[in-house]
Amino acid sequence: MSSQSNSALMSDSDNERYEQELKKRRQEAEAKFQEEEEQQRTEQRARKEARAAEKRRQEEELRRRVEEEEARRKVEKEKTRRKEEERQRDLAHQLEADRVAAVEQQRRKNWTKTFLPSSPPFNEDMNLIDLPPLTKRQCI
Repeated sequence: MSSQSNSALMSDSDNERYEQELKKRRQEAEAKFQEEEEQQRTEQRARKEARAAEKRRQEEELRRRVEEEEARRKVEKEKTRRKEEERQRDLAHQLEADRVAAVEQQRRKNWTKTFLPSSPPFNEDMNLIDLPPLTKRQCI
């Protein structure tokens, strides 16, 4: 019996060692699994942060483009406004010149009617300047 009890003792210690080895392997596998899960979470966080950074960069680029476009439109609008103001000034100047020419022409007609006889002599005798007729735009 003592040999049986020795073998029983031996197998009990072998079983304990086997269970400890299983426990140790299970713990190692669990630690490795947790490490892999942590690594995956870290990689997911890094990808998420990279996507967020890319999104921020794209939004910043879009905002910068919009600002540049608004600035360009503002410059174009200012150029257009200045051209229109210049055109209006030129038109006003032309209209004033036309008005002055029309007034001068009318003054000369009135002077001629007042001081010249009803059948005026030739222009060479009077030494008058022959002015070209007014355009339709110049007529008041």
